[in-house]
Amino acid sequence: MLTFSEIAQLSDRDLHEEVTRTRDTLFRQKMGVRTNHLKDLHLIKILKKYLAQLLTEAARRTKFGDKVEKTSDAVGKKAKEFSAEIEKKQTTKKEKAAPKKAEKPEVVEAEKIEAKSSKDVKVKKVEAKGLFKKSEK
Repeated sequence: MLTFSEIAQLSDRDLHEEVTRTRDTLFRQKMGVRTNHLKDLHLIKILKKYLAQLLTEAARRTKFGDKVEKTSDAVGKKAKEFSAEIEKKQTTKKEKAAPKKAEKPEVVEAEKIEAKSSKDVKVKKVEAKGLFKKSEK
């Protein structure tokens, strides 16, 4: 028989095998006492207690194993929700912080420089849009 600390260290498969062995031994012991082949009546009590320890450990593993899986699923869902909210907040902060007005004056200044340097600015703008092309002869 194993101690409770040794039972806790068993793998799930070994624990299951130990439970089946103990049940079989308990059954044989009960049958031996009933048929008067065995006189060790106190062993039945010991085997019942040992079987109860094994089953308690098995139940603890299933109970806490399910809770861990459920908890990890719930935590994963909440983490995804929070990360999505954080990304939304960060993008809105970046949009608010980014000076859009600063980009427009640079474009306007470039157009002013171009307008001063060339006489046919309107034709170039129309050509850039693709609405009018100079005919090539």
